[in-house]
Amino acid sequence: MAKRLPIAWRRALFRQGHILLAAGLLAIWTLLKPGLAAPLLLPFWIVSAQLIFAGSFEAARQRRRAWLGQYLLTASPWHRWLRGGVLMALGHQLVAIVLSLLLLVKLRLVPSVYWLILCTAIVILVVSQKAIRRRVRRHVVGNFVSALSRRLVMWPAGLLLMLLLVLTAVWLPQPYLVGLGWEESLIRHISTAAGDSLLGMLERLGQALELTQYWAMQNALEWSGFGQGLALLGWLLLLFTHSAFAWAFIRVLIGADTLRDMVERTHDAESKDMS
Repeated sequence: MAKRLPIAWRRALFRQGHILLAAGLLAIWTLLKPGLAAPLLLPFWIVSAQLIFAGSFEAARQRRRAWLGQYLLTASPWHRWLRGGVLMALGHQLVAIVLSLLLLVKLRLVPSVYWLILCTAIVILVVSQKAIRRRVRRHVVGNFVSALSRRLVMWPAGLLLMLLLVLTAVWLPQPYLVGLGWEESLIRHISTAAGDSLLGMLERLGQALELTQYWAMQNALEWSGFGQGLALLGWLLLLFTHSAFAWAFIRVLIGADTLRDMVERTHDAESKDMS
């Protein structure tokens, strides 16, 4: 019989199972064939959007409540009206919908080597959050330890992932577009394998955006008077797309951790009520 995993490893896997599950769903999404991925776009979109929403809405309400606690009396009706409700939730839902769609489309377009970077980011996120939680536990109110650790780890993890993605994009081979017109570049290199579904249209749009950034960067020296502007456009597109991709991916993992905490708190509250 195969040896069982050590207890410490099993506990670690169980503790981070929610993050591994979220990453596993995204990995499955990238492996789906176009004919199967197209009808499954909506459920994957909904799940990833709600994961992003869970983490961002929690952070927004914490910021709002800290501000209200500093300036307004708890008894004031303004404290209740401004603590964050439907309007705040709608705004974060809209951002989550856009980010999750960008994430799902980008995952199907990037080379498989990107998953090495994403797996590295997962490890860094989990290890860093555990270290931060251990450090702040002695100084923070118990109910806010996990939430604070998520906020502290989110920006460094997101910036590091963005940097790694940008460096990988620059390092990987690019289509040779020097001397070609923009429209000709799109016609030559955009794939139609995904078909005419909504997902296929979105993938072609993502390919067009990626080709535009490479076209602008490679042809900057060919256009006198517009070279610097083209190069700037290419780099801005590269930074924007990879920043949004990195932010969305980290937000999905943070959202999974947030939902796990919500479930645990609900279970603990029900256990106390029963006792």
